[in-house]
Amino acid sequence: MNQIILASHGELAKGMKDTLNMIIGNTESIKVFSSYRDEETSIRDLIEEVIIENYDINKIYILTDIFGGSVNNEIMDLMKKYSKINLISGMNLPLVISIATTDNISDELLDEFIKDSQSAIINCNKLLNKFIDRKEEDL
Repeated sequence: MNQIILASHGELAKGMKDTLNMIIGNTESIKVFSSYRDEETSIRDLIEEVIIENYDINKIYILTDIFGGSVNNEIMDLMKKYSKINLISGMNLPLVISIATTDNISDELLDEFIKDSQSAIINCNKLLNKFIDRKEEDL
């Protein structure tokens, strides 16, 4: 089983989980952490608790909002202690869906998920203009 942790600034991670729940159903096993929400316990400590609970029994995927941000940096620091966690920055919905709906993810498959999620980012204006240009050529 995969343990998925979504961590972000603000409420992005919570919104991602809410949307994921509408698309794939039950997402109880996905943990969400939002930084800078006046918590008494740091996001790092909260995430470390989940890592400790799952480290020897589940594959752990932690997805953060932005590379180089404070949330991502805190978890990168945890990787020194917990080398088996998989940390991916720049989470988007296609990536979260792929990881949440797949068991036994190899490194190669994870790379494929990341590549596919990157290609899901599309400048729709360019796409529409190409379509319009082709239609005009057909006339």
